[in-house]
Amino acid sequence: MLDVHSLSFTYPPLYAGESITSVLREITFSVAPGGALAVLGPNGSGKSTLCHVLAGLTPRYTGGGATGRVTVAGGDVLASPPPVGVVGALFQDAAAQLFNHNVEHEVAWGLEALGVPTAQIGPQVMAALERFGLAALRHRPPWALSGGQQKRLALATLWAMQPRVLLLDEPLGGLDLAGQQEVQEALTGLRQSGTGVLLTTLEASTAGYASQAALLNAGKLSPPFPSAALANQSELIEAGIAYPPYLWPDFGAAQFQPGPPALELVDLSFHYPGEQVALHNIDLTIPRGQFVALIGPNGAGKSTLIRHFNGLLRPTQGRVRLLGQDTAGRRVGELARSVSYLFQRPEQQFFAATVRDEVAYGPTQLRLPDARARVAAALARFALTPYAALPPAILSYGAQRAVALAALAALDTPVLALDEPTVGLDGRGRAQLLEWLVARRAAGVTLVVVTHEMALAARADRVIALDAGRIIADGAPEVILPHCGRGEAA
Repeated sequence: MLDVHSLSFTYPPLYAGESITSVLREITFSVAPGGALAVLGPNGSGKSTLCHVLAGLTPRYTGGGATGRVTVAGGDVLASPPPVGVVGALFQDAAAQLFNHNVEHEVAWGLEALGVPTAQIGPQVMAALERFGLAALRHRPPWALSGGQQKRLALATLWAMQPRVLLLDEPLGGLDLAGQQEVQEALTGLRQSGTGVLLTTLEASTAGYASQAALLNAGKLSPPFPSAALANQSELIEAGIAYPPYLWPDFGAAQFQPGPPALELVDLSFHYPGEQVALHNIDLTIPRGQFVALIGPNGAGKSTLIRHFNGLLRPTQGRVRLLGQDTAGRRVGELARSVSYLFQRPEQQFFAATVRDEVAYGPTQLRLPDARARVAAALARFALTPYAALPPAILSYGAQRAVALAALAALDTPVLALDEPTVGLDGRGRAQLLEWLVARRAAGVTLVVVTHEMALAARADRVIALDAGRIIADGAPEVILPHCGRGEAA
């Protein structure tokens, strides 16, 4: 299904005189019908670019130069794009490939493009929605879904078309346990019918789905090897791909002493326009300096909840108090002096021309003292100084996440609300993130972290589980986590 020999690729220069570096160098591998290859590599190693080349998107729509031979389902994709329906590609940012006005039509669109008879489209759409747990959401617009639900929807559109080749960029990132199981079962069914799968990942556990794995680093791909060999993570740690919990810094949970409230939510309910209630009568107090992990299945209301902290969303009912003051009537810019928010999709908060300008925007607008020194320190902490003059949009997903974190670090607010901060980060990126969080905690900052990563939730002082817009459990990690399936409501 995939036969790649001596593939090399270079993006075009951004500006005159820029030195050229090959993103992919002499890559060779193959995937048989029904086979699967997992490609692991650190952020910026070329994983997404490899998927784009195999899908026939790069260099056709990006520019740049490619050499070698790339055969996908019998066709040379460097010479001509693959026929419609032969290749299914999942982007790392799944939301970027959703564009229809509701979930049902999103899945139907691909089948219509393939010319599937009208009478067959409805049943095939429903089968895909049921396979990925989306049937109850079929009339909802894609933008109103959670990040995990958007990824499920993108996968449902591909599954419905039954492609001969699947190219999946971080397919399990940001999914709850049920979503991960649904994806793996769906892929198994496609492989049994002969579909070849290439997936990229930062996780050895995800790579275990494939029988073969290969490491991509600095544009070079290792010869494929049995994925079972990844049980020994030493090579992944050395390559900067993995950062297992036994290496993590100490969060000092035992030293936490509750202070006055940082956040108070009183009888808070919220619903999106035309939608059912997303949050139901939430009563919640978070003391200053506490580290809270917010867990629950995709669509539980976690992101909706923390967007109330800085005024991005306003309660339909109830109120929010931040550091003792009601947020009602206060502008988002004013609240930004006290609480910083990391979006689940980091590119949603980018608008500046360069990484440096992006990180500097907040301190400059808020007229914070020593803005220049704050920006320099934040860039250095997240290893972004070499990229300071580049546009954030051209960076890898993990590097974009680092830019968003650096922008928050430069603000140095007393409250941090982070939505899935570890998704898309390689080992080095996770080390930078966790060391920063430990330092913020030591400085008395209040941390509220939405996560599906239970190793991180276990480091918190307190775990709050949401499901269907309601708090269903609240307590110490050792009390809450054993009753949840990797953090999802049991």
